Amino acid sequence: MCEGQTEEMYFKGLITQDRYRRDFGAVSVEIYKPKDHSPKGLVTEAKNRIKAAKKDDAFDFVWIVFDHDGHENIPDTFEQALNSKPQIEIAFTMKCFEYFVLLHFKKTTSAFNKCDDVITAVKAFLPDYQKAANNIFSTLSAYHETGMANSAWSMERNQPDIDAGSKPYELSSYSNIHELVNYLLSLVQPKAEEAVAIAKKAAAE
Repeated sequence: MCEGQTEEMYFKGLITQDRYRRDFGAVSVEIYKPKDHSPKGLVTEAKNRIKAAKKDDAFDFVWIVFDHDGHENIPDTFEQALNSKPQIEIAFTMKCFEYFVLLHFKKTTSAFNKCDDVITAVKAFLPDYQKAANNIFSTLSAYHETGMANSAWSMERNQPDIDAGSKPYELSSYSNIHELVNYLLSLVQPKAEEAVAIAKKAAAE
């Protein structure tokens, strides 16, 4: 469940990319932006949907995706999600989702006063960048490996502060979006890799 339209468009692009579209359909991944898409609204909607799901049709996983940018109740959102049964996973960016976009082009843990500052930094690499663009995933796909590696790097750089008790929303910058991306891809890549191996074997024969 996504708080912002940019996040929604990114993950919809991920699951509808040509090479994995059919596999994601078989897994049945739903990217959803509820009417109340504030962080608190996301966790409330997630709990309601988990409760309403039938036993034989329960969710295997639920993630909420949001950023810090001007939102209230973020500490409470983290607490409610992490204490939920089953636990609701969180994909979070600080200051805003554009920090994750920026990580596709450079390593940085700089503090940004507002989201517009992050967007300005992104435009040094993507001059035509616009929030909520439908093609955000395809735009970043050529830089995917760098983005995933740098997002993981940003978490590693912040880990000492996390270990000391700081929360992600208290840091100057933070992204764990790669964790959700890698989790989603783990659902379909083994199938894709198996299909490639079968095709290669058939071609060799």
